[in-house]
Amino acid sequence: MGVKLQNIINREIIGYPQLAGNIIAVDAPNIVMALFNFARKNPDGTNAELILDRTQRPISHLYGLLYRLNFYYSKKIFPIFCFDGRDSELKRLITKDQLKDFRFTQNWYESALKSGNREKAKEIALSKEYLWQNIMLESKQLLGALGVPYIESPASAESQCAYLVKQGIATHSNSQDFDSLLFGCPSLLQNLSKSLRRKVQGKWTYNKVTPFHTNLSKNLKRLKINQFQLVDMGLLIGTDYFPGIKGIGPKKALIYIKKHLQVESIIREEKKLFDFSKLTSDIIKKVRKIFLFPEVNKSVSDFYWNLPNSAHIFSLVCGSHHLNRERVEKNVDKLILSYQKCKRHHQTMKKQPSSVQLTLDTMMK
Repeated sequence: MGVKLQNIINREIIGYPQLAGNIIAVDAPNIVMALFNFARKNPDGTNAELILDRTQRPISHLYGLLYRLNFYYSKKIFPIFCFDGRDSELKRLITKDQLKDFRFTQNWYESALKSGNREKAKEIALSKEYLWQNIMLESKQLLGALGVPYIESPASAESQCAYLVKQGIATHSNSQDFDSLLFGCPSLLQNLSKSLRRKVQGKWTYNKVTPFHTNLSKNLKRLKINQFQLVDMGLLIGTDYFPGIKGIGPKKALIYIKKHLQVESIIREEKKLFDFSKLTSDIIKKVRKIFLFPEVNKSVSDFYWNLPNSAHIFSLVCGSHHLNRERVEKNVDKLILSYQKCKRHHQTMKKQPSSVQLTLDTMMK
């Protein structure tokens, strides 16, 4: 979902030449979901369906990652993909029980496929216990074959992206959600795509989009609030961790936070106008901790971008998913060419964060 801040946040249009030579931290679940949601239109224009391979598994994310990575490299951008780890109890998207369910359904799916029961295999492949976690697993496997670094956060991908930018390892975070700002990400990029179009969810229509850059510090200064107050606004508006208060949008939240300074005072002073019964002190404490003191993976500071491993790529997407080999080969050839040009561009740059520069130097030897 993500917090709805677009009506009060100033975003600047950014050109791709301005991003050349940058390293960006990619909110992998957010970006992969956008790639996965690519759908096929039925003849009558209704009931768009997922694009499946002969094993009844979705493939949009696989082609999508190939295209997206080639796009990054073609713009001289090196990406680091960040994945979710253990989710907060408030979000409850991934639990230990669901992980057990995933392992079980993996075996169930393989058994159905071997027995020739395609309908059962499709049912399992599209089940909530199997679908999303398998897409994340396959995305990591493909990124590894493509030579792209990825990191698993102990909590959320957005907090990990924000950490990499704060540490100077990455220049920007790339996510469509504004939650990155609540995590304190200094610099956020949105709408990065070759087509400059974004599909309307559930429909076969597209909206034109413009690449935007958001500077957190400038926005906080303009709004005359601090990071703590921005998180409190998120509590009122709604985030992935709390649905918000009915009747309060971003503009009202800003008015109240500037008037009362913090959410506890808003609850006390505005209780006659809004129902704050579900916004307990315990939830306030937990959500503030998630955004202001997030769990992140601090163990990795060096990242490597390697030449794509063609044999491994073909094994994953052509062997396992039976994708068209000629089409895949064509895209891999383009990807390798873009990677080499991107690498040469980064080699010529004089200024890079020291840990990343060391990694790049090591990679070039």
